Amino acid sequence: SAHCYCPSNIKRSAVGMISVQIINDMEKSTDLDNQWLKTTCKNILNDKGHDTASIFIICSNDEKLRQLKKKYFREDVLTDVITFNLEEKGDPIEGEIYISLNRVSENAKEFKQNDEIELKRVIIHGCLHLLGYDDQTPEEKKEMTWLENKYLKQSVILNQI
Repeated sequence: SAHCYCPSNIKRSAVGMISVQIINDMEKSTDLDNQWLKTTCKNILNDKGHDTASIFIICSNDEKLRQLKKKYFREDVLTDVITFNLEEKGDPIEGEIYISLNRVSENAKEFKQNDEIELKRVIIHGCLHLLGYDDQTPEEKKEMTWLENKYLKQSVILNQI
């Protein structure tokens, strides 16, 4: 697809391997802990029975995500995260998580949270979307928020070890 960041010559994930890569699509980069990123994504996928996956997390800006939202969802709105599942049905998870660092920063201010925690929440949210979770109804939103909090708490514990 046109939005795909993963070069087509990258081999599909080997069985039993979860690959998570972060790509900065703008000057402002993130200093996200790579170990946290890999461990948390792996835990989310493992908990849902996936031991093989390839995930690209693209940190971008409002304008890029707005363009993607218009093109693929026919909505002209600002959003913090957009996910694309690229795998064929029945194949291991392969996806892209696009994140607007502008939105993450605005959300952090709005919810009186620091940027790093908000970025982690959005990454967890994106992983859940790749697994098929949705947030269209209040019930779905509630379940996703509960799972986000669960994985955020786990990551706090991980960082203290």
